[in-house]
Order: sequence, then structure tokens, then C-alpha cells
Amino acid sequence: MSSRIPVAIIGATGLAGQEFLAALGNHPMFEVKKVAASSRSAGKRMVDAVKDEKGASKWFCRDPLPAEYRNLVVEDSATFTTDGVRAVFSAVEADVARELEPKCAATVPVLSTASAYRYENDVPVFLPGVNWDHAALIDVQRKKRGWK
Repeated sequence: MSSRIPVAIIGATGLAGQEFLAALGNHPMFEVKKVAASSRSAGKRMVDAVKDEKGASKWFCRDPLPAEYRNLVVEDSATFTTDGVRAVFSAVEADVARELEPKCAATVPVLSTASAYRYENDVPVFLPGVNWDHAALIDVQRKKRGWK
């Protein structure tokens, strides 16, 4: 049994989602258990979801898709649930984030690249080593929004 934290990536086939996958490959703390993207990619293995209709690679990272994620089946982000994960990395556009992220954040922490909630008073914007005081906003957010 792995001691790493099971996580999901929403928007996994896009540029930012691919960067999450590349960065989290063999990560000592996080283990990607679920990936989600648009309905165009849903049902495909991750390795196939990052290819175009002619089979050409649409993987844009310098490092290859980590082997441990090649066979993960992409879920449809519209029906995605946080079952089996303890955190979500979200790499979707702001309009999609406004819809999906609150559903996930009701049960697990969401770390997002989107600007959708960036300017809300209870949303921390972490800059490591610069503003750790933003962590206090997590408790404010939980109470205000009724999230776990």
C-alpha cells in the first residue's frame, strides 16, 4: 500500500494538466490516481488522449508522459467525482473552473491554475516562502463555504 496521497488532475490533457502529470511522476508525496478532461478525451487511456486523430503526439512537455500514468483512463470532467482521492489539481479554464472546482472543493482541497476565484477574499494564493500567512484563509474558506 502506497503512503503517497492519492490525487486527481482535472484538465489532464491540456498544457497545464500535462505539466502537472510531468511534475507529479514518481512524486514522493502525491500519487495521481484519477485524470479527467473534456468529453473528447473521456474513456481513452491517457497515452491515447494526448494524440490527435492521426496518432501524432499532442504531449507538449519536455519530459515524456510518466509511465505510471499512461494507462489511466480519462474521466469526463462533467461527471467527475472525488471518490478515492484526497486532493485535486485543477488545470482548466476559468469558466470551467467556476463550475467544477466548487463541487470538488466541497469534499477535498483543490489546487488550481485558473483565475476563476483568485480575487475572492477567502481564497489563498500561495507563493512558497513569501506568503505562508495565506494558509490561514483555508479555515476561513471552510467555515464560510461549509466545506470539509
